[in-house]
Amino acid sequence: MRELASSVISYTLANVLYTGQQVAKLSGVPGSLVNPKNPPAPGSTGEEPTTISAYLYKKTKATAEKFGDPAAVAFIAGDEYQSKAMDFVFNLLSPSSLNPGYWAQILGRLAAQGSLAVDAIGPQQSLFAKQAQNTRYIFTLVRNNPEKLGIPESGSFDLAFFIDKVYGGDDFENIWAVEGLGHVYSRRTWSGRDDAEGIMIDGQAAQLPEKSLTMMHAGLGLCLAESLIKQINPASSAKETERVLQTFINLCRNNSRQGYVGCALESLGLVTRCFNYPLLDLVQRVLADVDETAWEFFWRGAGRALYFSPGHMLQPLYSPWIAAEQEAPNDRAHKILRAGITWPTNIVNMREPEIFEDFIKRHGAAEEDEGTIRNGVAASTTMAVDITPNHPVVRDYLDYVPKSTDSKVQQLWTKLVQEPVFNAVNRYQPILKKHKMMDQVFRFQDLDALVDRLEPRTGSAEAGAHGRKH
Repeated sequence: MRELASSVISYTLANVLYTGQQVAKLSGVPGSLVNPKNPPAPGSTGEEPTTISAYLYKKTKATAEKFGDPAAVAFIAGDEYQSKAMDFVFNLLSPSSLNPGYWAQILGRLAAQGSLAVDAIGPQQSLFAKQAQNTRYIFTLVRNNPEKLGIPESGSFDLAFFIDKVYGGDDFENIWAVEGLGHVYSRRTWSGRDDAEGIMIDGQAAQLPEKSLTMMHAGLGLCLAESLIKQINPASSAKETERVLQTFINLCRNNSRQGYVGCALESLGLVTRCFNYPLLDLVQRVLADVDETAWEFFWRGAGRALYFSPGHMLQPLYSPWIAAEQEAPNDRAHKILRAGITWPTNIVNMREPEIFEDFIKRHGAAEEDEGTIRNGVAASTTMAVDITPNHPVVRDYLDYVPKSTDSKVQQLWTKLVQEPVFNAVNRYQPILKKHKMMDQVFRFQDLDALVDRLEPRTGSAEAGAHGRKH
């Protein structure tokens, strides 16, 4: 019943938005706002629906493919909100609502969200506004990348030319521009066959510069995930879902270079959580049985999606940190989600470090020994300096001194930000690159332990690192 009710509301929302978009189009609103920016993902739409809710889900997805940016953003946010509202209503009718702990959890989340909202209309208004602006800019940059770069709307194109064009632009935007280019190139190159091989290995991709490979592979993962996820719906069987997920994993492995498979696998979490929210639980449950490592990459991508999802761009209205607590099926997934949220919070706002300083004030003490924030900072910075060697923004970020006079905040900044940024530049990226393991920054783990296994520190290296930390 919950699934049917949510499907009806989702279907209605999509059709209302589409009608509004058509009216706007007839009223002369610019095509850039009312026309879809990207063609539908290639590939099959899977088995015919066997339930009313599955049928409505398929029809809703078909309508959503016709949305321009404003309608797409409104739908993604509205669909998540209504789905969670349905969860709340049906939970009230379940025995769990009789547990005092359930209500304590609800009140705790409301208090945390209320604190953010109060700060956003008070002294930190400009800080939250800037963060929302930064997030929206990157979201639209990836979504509209082909248009911005001038990639032809169809057919093959000169990959080397557009790689040079990306790297001839803003250093800060390289991460997302390369990801978007990888997405488009994979779409145009992939035959749509389940046994395809070599997309990032052969052809034009064989000449890709090494510095582009992490996010080119992330773009490959976006292409494969958005195409294959169309084949399942909330009523799909575990067997059918397993088939689709195993196909995705195999395609990632067969089309990625050594050391970059995880970059592609992680994108499944982003695509599922951001654009196919009703499938989140089904996909993660089946994936946990299919491939535990892929499951970990999945939740890291889901954490990245939580930050960028339109439902959480205005964090004072609905914090992704609170959403992570609601959505995680277990403690491990919750930790991975928190590290995943930290990843873009750090890198997207690196030019305004006071935004991440506020993040440390709010979450640093609780996460100090959890490894989540430290990993998110280290992983995103490692990837940034790999994509853009000698990244000027990273150099400036490393020298940032917190504005807070609170000694605890200063201590947390050193431990959770300055140290992992320094290690990312001087140890993580060089060692992981050398050993062809750059995809490991797309997975939540102890990067110090990983690189120490690959290349144990010498006494002089230990002393150098210690001197920088303190």
